[in-house]
Amino acid sequence: MTQKHKSRSHGFTLVECMVVMLILMVTFGGIMSFRYYTVLSTERAETQLLAARAAIVISEAWRGQKGADDFDPTQQSFDDHFLVQSGSVSTFSEAAGPGYLHLGNYQIQVEGRRFNATLVYENSAAIQNVRILHVVLAWQDGKRLRQTFHLSTLTQT
Repeated sequence: MTQKHKSRSHGFTLVECMVVMLILMVTFGGIMSFRYYTVLSTERAETQLLAARAAIVISEAWRGQKGADDFDPTQQSFDDHFLVQSGSVSTFSEAAGPGYLHLGNYQIQVEGRRFNATLVYENSAAIQNVRILHVVLAWQDGKRLRQTFHLSTLTQT
């Protein structure tokens, strides 16, 4: 009598290899997508933080001049990482109402990021000798969406 031995190779089939490759590709794609959106969110947060810092610096300079009518941030001495130039783009169109006085439009560059700034102020109707400065910064984010940051501050004249 002859015995037949079934010989079976101890490897993987092509289908098993393809399934493993598909699982690895989906996992790798998910990790890369997560990393991309994490970096994008970090960039947006850093830009918004820089806008807030720029608005605070401008408002503190204005407060230091006791809410002057002729305040010009281009005449202030800031460090080399904070550049202010005159601009022509208004970012505060809501302030067209009566009582608002326009101080100017400026281009602000902080750590390589550019912002359009509009400065307007109003005299407080409720409190005598108090002015309210509105600093509005606008910029384009990575997806070309318009972002704004609005800061208001009070000072005594």
